[in-house]
Amino acid sequence: MPQAFTGLLAYPVTPLTHDDELDQGALARLVANAARAGVSGVTVLATSGAGVLFDRAERRAATETAVEAAAGSAGPGESSIPVCSAVSAASTRETVNLAKDAEQVGADGLLLAPFSYLPLSDAEVRELFGQVADATSIPLCFYNKPLQTQYDVTAETLAVLAETANLVAVKESMRRPDLAGRVQELRDAVGAGFSIGLSADVQLLSTLPEADAWHTGLADLMLREYAQVWRNTCSGSPQGNSLARLRSMAAALCQGP
Repeated sequence: MPQAFTGLLAYPVTPLTHDDELDQGALARLVANAARAGVSGVTVLATSGAGVLFDRAERRAATETAVEAAAGSAGPGESSIPVCSAVSAASTRETVNLAKDAEQVGADGLLLAPFSYLPLSDAEVRELFGQVADATSIPLCFYNKPLQTQYDVTAETLAVLAETANLVAVKESMRRPDLAGRVQELRDAVGAGFSIGLSADVQLLSTLPEADAWHTGLADLMLREYAQVWRNTCSGSPQGNSLARLRSMAAALCQGP
């Protein structure tokens, strides 16, 4: 099984029926298409779509659907791509329950962005991740989104969680004035075996940064193009027309209506 938080990681939307219910068939097709297009893994129930607002049973069903779809897309003798589940919630108890459910239905990893009505302290964040790690055995990725959560994880806290809470990765936004300095600070703290992943499609496609992972929602819309750009970036090969098309799409989506 490949590592859950390395490579090109696609974030499919959580599709709904006309009655605003989870469309399991559509979600399964999205995950299967991603697997066949050559992405490294998928994460469901993140902020790409309505899944973050689902109740516990709906989120469990979505994760289970994605796991089954990924397994069904693997060829003979092949490992299925890792499926991770976002488990952020308004309380520690709810987060732990979501994490347990995700593990029980076969998720390979958990994505967690800590948030609260009031900004959290380092001690509170460490406690949250510790409780999730105590309740589950699958690896965790820290989703750091300070603009939304009003909490910006420190290198020290990441290092502590890597030692104590089965934290193996961070998803970091590229929207920083000194991204290179930030990445180096994190790498110095957590070491080479920890996955430092980057997100924000416009910035990813503009600079094609070296990173352990690219986390992207746009990849789900243009799977084969994004997979090709990732492969070319990793190999140092010249980029073709796929990069230009992706940049155009990312810029259009960023502008909005």
